[in-house]
Amino acid sequence: MDRTAFLNSLIEKVADAPAPSRELFAEVWFATTGKQHPDIKGRFAVLMDAKAWTEAALITVACALPDWRVVTKATRGAGEALMLPPDPVDIVPEGSSDTVRHSGGTALAILEAML
Repeated sequence: MDRTAFLNSLIEKVADAPAPSRELFAEVWFATTGKQHPDIKGRFAVLMDAKAWTEAALITVACALPDWRVVTKATRGAGEALMLPPDPVDIVPEGSSDTVRHSGGTALAILEAML
């Protein structure tokens, strides 16, 4: 499977996930972050063990896209995330078309937006 097809498949897995899981987060981590310092990998593992899904998603983004920012919004059960490239415009339009909404929560919205 080529890289584009693999990432498209991973995007679909994240989009279809009803809730965060260790297996899904590990798959996204290894597909996007490359070689990381053992302390960072250890921190990611601790966050997954604690089911601190949003923090695990944020550390994944920090390692995969270190110059990017994430804007999130959580509502009951659902979450939204918007990725902002380096040096973005200071004002983020409310309800941007690039905002990802996920019924499984903020952590999954972050991963889907990142991918």
